Amino acid sequence: MRRRATLLTLTLLLISCGGSSPGASHSPSPGASTIASPSPTPSAGPLSGSYGLVLSAGMLNVIKTDATVAATVAVAPASAQFCSSQHDGVVAPPPVSASNDAVYFRDGDTKIRQVVPPASAVDVTTVPGSPSIVSFFSVSPDDQQIAVLTEDVSSNTGISERLYVEDLKGGGHHIDIYTTQVPKDKRGTTLWPMGWHAGALVLAVLPACTFEPAGITPSEWHLSNATNATRIATIKANNCTLSYWPSAAGVGCADSQGVTTLYDWAGKVLAVTGPGATGSGYSMTSLSPKGNSILFATGAGPGAPTPATGIVQLGPGPYATVPGHAACAWIDEDHMLAGDAVIQFPAETPGNLLVTTTVMPLADSGVCAGRFPGGL
Repeated sequence: MRRRATLLTLTLLLISCGGSSPGASHSPSPGASTIASPSPTPSAGPLSGSYGLVLSAGMLNVIKTDATVAATVAVAPASAQFCSSQHDGVVAPPPVSASNDAVYFRDGDTKIRQVVPPASAVDVTTVPGSPSIVSFFSVSPDDQQIAVLTEDVSSNTGISERLYVEDLKGGGHHIDIYTTQVPKDKRGTTLWPMGWHAGALVLAVLPACTFEPAGITPSEWHLSNATNATRIATIKANNCTLSYWPSAAGVGCADSQGVTTLYDWAGKVLAVTGPGATGSGYSMTSLSPKGNSILFATGAGPGAPTPATGIVQLGPGPYATVPGHAACAWIDEDHMLAGDAVIQFPAETPGNLLVTTTVMPLADSGVCAGRFPGGL
């Protein structure tokens, strides 16, 4: 890692955005989800502070910044695991979503449940699900709405997709905002409703099916109207790798030469770091929640390099390297989450100094499932 991150201020560039998404619809369809009566509101109050979320051996762990566990609950997998009999896997993002007050998860095929610390959960609503139907979801920061993307893989040739928004509790105000049919091959893509920004949906474009699920990253990030799917902004991967876990500050896109372009949620280019500001060989990147710092990490899966993380406070400011651990996202401005540890980065250190990080191992390693609070 170089001792200084070169920050190049660019003219703000608005990425072109489309109109209404193809196949958008504004009326409920007969396939709308069946809503279960919600359980009583849990007696426990809302979560406070910042946490990392990790899925580990069938458990969802809510991780404190000191790497201890604040809450843990069992999560059953979905039945729909493959797109076809050839065992090309359904690309399934983590079945977890965080609002600004609570953490939610899909339990099995259909139940959406809320975590009640330290070790229980309550039913909130349901989503479509079966051995041939899988749903991904995101709860709005104010806990009022849920966005759901359903995939029906029962056809031999294609996948039916539907994106809808409705009230989190009770299922009222249901509206299907986007429907499409995609092929069951490398051309087929799906949408992951990852979060919400200023009342709009944040959607990742991912392959729908793959034989190599490790290391999948979005080809685009979309910001779309939550009532009619009109595209507000588009951030594309132009010969670079987009953040898998973006933050409220926006999205990074890192290329093989160590150059990273930083975008806000309007699709505007904020800045560019590099080349070589943090070294090379990294394939993942993420902006901190307030946009003060950026992390770079090696990828995962077969053939991936040795895990490592590079961190730099933009400005330029303090920077660090962390061998042996690949961070995935920020918990707060001073802590990052990896699948096996929490990394503390003393970003408040003055001057352009190489600083020493603290690595706190997790009791149970797993895969990153996001951050609390979840609002973007």
